[in-house]
Amino acid sequence: MKKSLVIVFFFLFVLGCSEQSITDSITLELPKRVELKQGLIAIENHNDGMARHNLEYISKDKGKIAVDPNYFKENGYNRGDVIYYKTPAIDTNKYPRLNPPEFNISRVIALPGEVIEIKKGQVYVNDKRLDTFYGKALSWGLEENEYFMTVNKPGSALCDESCQKTMKEYFSMEMNKVRVPEGHLFVMGDTWWRSIDSQIFGSLPFSNVNGRVLGYVSNE
Repeated sequence: MKKSLVIVFFFLFVLGCSEQSITDSITLELPKRVELKQGLIAIENHNDGMARHNLEYISKDKGKIAVDPNYFKENGYNRGDVIYYKTPAIDTNKYPRLNPPEFNISRVIALPGEVIEIKKGQVYVNDKRLDTFYGKALSWGLEENEYFMTVNKPGSALCDESCQKTMKEYFSMEMNKVRVPEGHLFVMGDTWWRSIDSQIFGSLPFSNVNGRVLGYVSNE
């Protein structure tokens, strides 16, 4: 009897743990190269909010980016989608130094009706940890330990004492719970501290979305 109870308890414990996270095995970490077929558009992106190890999604060295403007007319939104959108107005009193681009790209992190929060640099959706490469605070694709092992080394970025204090705060950042309204998305760049996204302008209306980013244009 005792053995049976232990087995049941263990099963429930494992089941409970498995339900505490959300994973994404579909979204690719690196953008693909795609042919610019009829119906797609090519855009240039010079903002680095989505940049990771290899400065992904920046057109300067990688070329134009392919966007399908009709994708969401036939398909639903998925977590992990990189979207092209018109930047909503921001509070200039609160962010007087920001000069957001008219159009931007970011990643879908939370969907309509979901509750998102950030605790110690980790994203939680509906109280479950977002266990993905884009679910935590990163700097140029590096986690906290990797970042501090890299800075101030030859060929790497310099980060003085003040900078290091700021970055430690960034890697452990907090954001109170936000419920995403119907008809909206919560979007973030892959490098949060360089991104103008839902952290600043709030949930993004569907009406601002101009398409899904497919990858770099291969035939430009």
